[in-house]
Amino acid sequence: MSLTNNIAKNTAIQVAGKIAGTVLALITAGVIFRYLGDTGVGQYTKVLAFLQLFAIMMDFGFYIILIKKLAHLDLDKLDDPIVHNIFTLRIVSGVIFLSLAPLSAWIISLYNNAYDLTIVAGIAIATLFYFCISLNQLLSAIFQRAMKTSWIALGEFIGKIALLVFVILFVYFDFGLWWVLFAHVISSVTNFLIQFLATRSYVKLKLVFNWPLWKQILKEAWPIAVSIGFALIYFKGDTIILSFYEPNNVVGWYGAPYKILEVLVTFPAMFVGLVLPLLNAAWQKKDLEKFKNVLQKALDALTVVAMPLVGGTLALAPMIIRILAGSEFQNSNNVLRILIIAVGAIYLGTLLSYVVVSLNKQKSMMWGYAFVAISSLLGYFIFIPSYSIFGAAWVTVYSEIAVAIIALVIILRTTKIHLSGKVFIKSITASAVMFFFLMIGVALLQDIYPATHLLEQVDTASTRLDFSLLSLVVFVPFGAVVYFFILWILQGINQEDLRQMFKLKK
Repeated sequence: MSLTNNIAKNTAIQVAGKIAGTVLALITAGVIFRYLGDTGVGQYTKVLAFLQLFAIMMDFGFYIILIKKLAHLDLDKLDDPIVHNIFTLRIVSGVIFLSLAPLSAWIISLYNNAYDLTIVAGIAIATLFYFCISLNQLLSAIFQRAMKTSWIALGEFIGKIALLVFVILFVYFDFGLWWVLFAHVISSVTNFLIQFLATRSYVKLKLVFNWPLWKQILKEAWPIAVSIGFALIYFKGDTIILSFYEPNNVVGWYGAPYKILEVLVTFPAMFVGLVLPLLNAAWQKKDLEKFKNVLQKALDALTVVAMPLVGGTLALAPMIIRILAGSEFQNSNNVLRILIIAVGAIYLGTLLSYVVVSLNKQKSMMWGYAFVAISSLLGYFIFIPSYSIFGAAWVTVYSEIAVAIIALVIILRTTKIHLSGKVFIKSITASAVMFFFLMIGVALLQDIYPATHLLEQVDTASTRLDFSLLSLVVFVPFGAVVYFFILWILQGINQEDLRQMFKLKK
């Protein structure tokens, strides 16, 4: 099978897996939201946000470094010392940083009752969840290099099924927040075991302590690690700072749409994992034409996906929140509308940030992350006390857009290439038209069925849920048809583009 066909096949497998996994994740989130309520979701959000701070710190850039190293290894030579040492480093960093999480939470609880026993114990329970997630990320790099992404999709899919099953089981028996968190642990362990056993066909991972090699890896990784440290400030600073100013139910109003954001942004990371090896190879060979071609197609592909996601959610946010979380989270509607703009920026920013690493310009990006982190932190402290969840959401949007712009500037200055914004502009235009038609559709339905009040609270919860679900089933495909039709009319995409969009070879 040719490289292009292999890439296309693996992309299709991962996209299919991500779609299925996203559906399962959203269903699971809906069960959790409705069971815990806004106060319980606030506690749930605090636990996961606090742990993510330490999980991001333990990352240390090892995933990106591993992708770069694997790009230079033949498929039959993946059993290389560098792979074993990076795997060992990830385990060591995970044990160190994640062990600090419950200890830090306990210390905070001594001085601030926002972190009570429920939160501290929840953090301790969920520690293994993030530990396994971090290991799964490294394993996915191996499968991406071997062009066997079906194992990634299978592991994630079975893991999400396990999560949904155990969440439903624990909710049925009314076990509470701690057991919901334990269901996440079961899910991540299941995913890890599947992927770990599957990797043994390519590399039999083992613990290796090669100190000189560790120093070499850490020397290359430290700018990425510092950048990640700054990134965690703006990525999770909002929820952490919000938790000190607002009660659990308000944190829950922010946490519900933020959970949706986290589910949606898993796709670009997967896609970039497939693109990055080819960008690395093209840059190493100084093949600027191919580098530009791959990057342009990747940006266009992510743009075509991201823009209608933003436009559609802006129009249908109340229905989405009502279906997933219920009327208790009505205050989350506009938060979701704001955060979905950040999702669009993340789709493009993820690719651009990883490309910066391919260019070995992570030190330059480090200063960009520092600027965004400091300015965002100031923004959170200025706007959260006055504007609460809306202040946090808008600062998050600013931070993600700023990171994407800084990364793009570094890429253009380094490579001297010129990228086309044709698809970007036409995708935004098509999304705006789609948004207009969706809003007309919502208004017409409200006129025809005024008792449903799609954009307001109504008397019967079951009526809201049933009608919102039915409306989404109608509006989502309708919006997709309008979007792609307008994009085709604008010549932003044609049949050849559809065939070539995910081809990463000229």
